[in-house]
Amino acid sequence: MEDSGKTFSSEEEEANYWKDLAMTYKQRAENTQEELREFQEGSREYEAELETQLQQIETRNRDLLSENNRLRMELETIKVPRRSLNRQCRRWSPLAASSWSLRLNLGEV
Repeated sequence: MEDSGKTFSSEEEEANYWKDLAMTYKQRAENTQEELREFQEGSREYEAELETQLQQIETRNRDLLSENNRLRMELETIKVPRRSLNRQCRRWSPLAASSWSLRLNLGEV
């Protein structure tokens, strides 16, 4: 008998050959299935880990945005009095210089 270029001395030898080949392919298929299951399980675990990290990062981002907004509002509340003080300083600066000049002239300094 001749199949796919292989010759056998008996039908039993041919049957054993094909049984062995079938077992080899069956074992390969089972191994591949097991590898696939392991890969899928690992992928699910990794996906869950990434999802957890994403949630943590999103929470941190929200916290930072809130803190940023709070600091911006605080900055605005500080800017208003600072502007007022700057205006007063600009008004008083010439007066202070004049006062200093008068004191120098009067010898008080």
